[in-house]
Amino acid sequence: MAQSFQEAESWSGLGVGTDKRSFLGHIRDRMPELDAEEAAEAVFCILSQRLSSGTVGRLLDQLPPDVRAIFRHCERHSHAPSRGRNREDFYLAIAEHLLVDVEDVRLILHTVFGAIHSQIIERESERI
Repeated sequence: MAQSFQEAESWSGLGVGTDKRSFLGHIRDRMPELDAEEAAEAVFCILSQRLSSGTVGRLLDQLPPDVRAIFRHCERHSHAPSRGRNREDFYLAIAEHLLVDVEDVRLILHTVFGAIHSQIIERESERI
């Protein structure tokens, strides 16, 4: 049965979408050698340093509560200033957070962003 447009657009992070298990499963299925929750936390921690608080808030509002809990500014970077806004700095910060090679970060980002995208409505995804 096809989902109507209204149902698809109604997802607001209030339980209509998926949950933490399916979110982490999305990451785990694509990168089984990586701790899915740690990867998601690292990406969001570094991303949250580079986005406005309003954008971060809108993103969090789209996520179910159990997924929201993963996305917090981590202790490791809570007092560290953002080291730059270019792609290389972003990749390096994630690599350092996860203790992986910078060459592996693109796949990690693609995987985590895909999992986030599966949780939020398309219109909000485009805004972020």
